[in-house]
Amino acid sequence: ERSSRGLVPQLLPNYTEPQLPNASEVGCSYAYMSCLYRDGCGLALQQYELTCSALVNQLTDTCSRSCQHALIALVSTDEGARMMDCRCDGGPGAEAECERKKRRIEPCRAAVTWQSDPSTLVSCSAATWICLADPLCAKALEYYNNNCQAMFKGRKCSRKCRNSLDILLRQEGAHKLATCFCDGTEEYDCDAVRENTEVLCFGRKKKVPVEEDIDNTIEGSSSGSRGRPKRPLMMAIASVIISYWLPECIQDLRSLLTIDLGF
Repeated sequence: ERSSRGLVPQLLPNYTEPQLPNASEVGCSYAYMSCLYRDGCGLALQQYELTCSALVNQLTDTCSRSCQHALIALVSTDEGARMMDCRCDGGPGAEAECERKKRRIEPCRAAVTWQSDPSTLVSCSAATWICLADPLCAKALEYYNNNCQAMFKGRKCSRKCRNSLDILLRQEGAHKLATCFCDGTEEYDCDAVRENTEVLCFGRKKKVPVEEDIDNTIEGSSSGSRGRPKRPLMMAIASVIISYWLPECIQDLRSLLTIDLGF
């Protein structure tokens, strides 16, 4: 008994965490503040208020992809998930406004519920937001970004980069990053980064596209031209220049924390 003095309750051998009340029993004002002052949930909440404002304010009835990503990140946190089922409170006017906001995001529910399921695959943009909503995962992603610049550029995967990647993939908030797919909404060359990671860090062989000969021979032409592939009439060469990579992206995300939100 004496040896237990001075210990915080969480260190006691018989300590059990307190049971939280059901989300439906928690007032939305309290749920909002609980989320706002948690690093990961607060960031996801601010992103939600930025990207879903058009939907919430009745400027559109469509749940945009960026709004979906923000909601997916929000519900991936414990505090954010409780906001989805909280009890509207604060008086008649506040309750009515709260209920209105809940109804306005209904177009997002099916997509967000499906993508939030642990067994589903999501885009790398959504997976990145889920990771950033988890403070530990966000920090691991920051180290990965800082230590893997050479790999991003296709040069090498250093020991620091490989170690940062290993730590990142062990984070609970990064499990969807390991299986995500590139959909073109990323603010970096997603396909190139994935290929460099697989080839330079995991030692997999680089995929070489196989060009197939196209037989453009016109039936009835002379034998001299038969079998000789002709060039396509038009060939488009797309050159994508990435103006910024995750450091700028993370810096932008950090700047969101300075936004003054009202409830």
